[in-house]
Amino acid sequence: MCFVKQISSMKYITQIVFLSLILASCGHGNQGKPADSTTAIDGSTVYACPMDCEKGKMYTKPGQCPVCGMDLEPRAVAAPEELPAEAEALSKETEAIHDEAMKDMAEMNRQSRRIKEMMARMSMTKEVAEKYNDVLAAMEKAEAGMMGWMAEYKKPAGMAKDDAVKYLQDQKQKIEKSRDDIRAALEAGKKLLPE
Repeated sequence: MCFVKQISSMKYITQIVFLSLILASCGHGNQGKPADSTTAIDGSTVYACPMDCEKGKMYTKPGQCPVCGMDLEPRAVAAPEELPAEAEALSKETEAIHDEAMKDMAEMNRQSRRIKEMMARMSMTKEVAEKYNDVLAAMEKAEAGMMGWMAEYKKPAGMAKDDAVKYLQDQKQKIEKSRDDIRAALEAGKKLLPE
């Protein structure tokens, strides 16, 4: 039991020593007026604490870190890159198809719940139950396709024009297929539900 207390006490002492070293290296103390806290987004120079005390916070003027007092260091912030016009148009089309498909998917998920509730209430032959289960499986597959596309898709900032256009054409085809799968499952579900 004494050995356990000793280890616990040693851990506590180690943590205090470690924390003291961090604070000493940071030079805690507010030596000077805090810098302006507005961040720059236009590609101009901004300033940040070299110790990153404020986790990525940037300032528009030089000064001292309000947490540790160290001099803020200059950092360049890149202006956001714009896509070429053709790629931007494709990107908007692709995202519009996605938005349409998401509305259909919400309806499909409502249908799926209704079908499951109906199946729980009704007694069905094996053949009828299989038909319902096939539609539910198609709905799950369509939803998985949409979720997979959403996880993969990224706006192609920084790509060469031809690469961005090719990427977006491919993504547009994929989201169109996903939308079509959702709509097909939605139609199949409608046939199973009473009006």
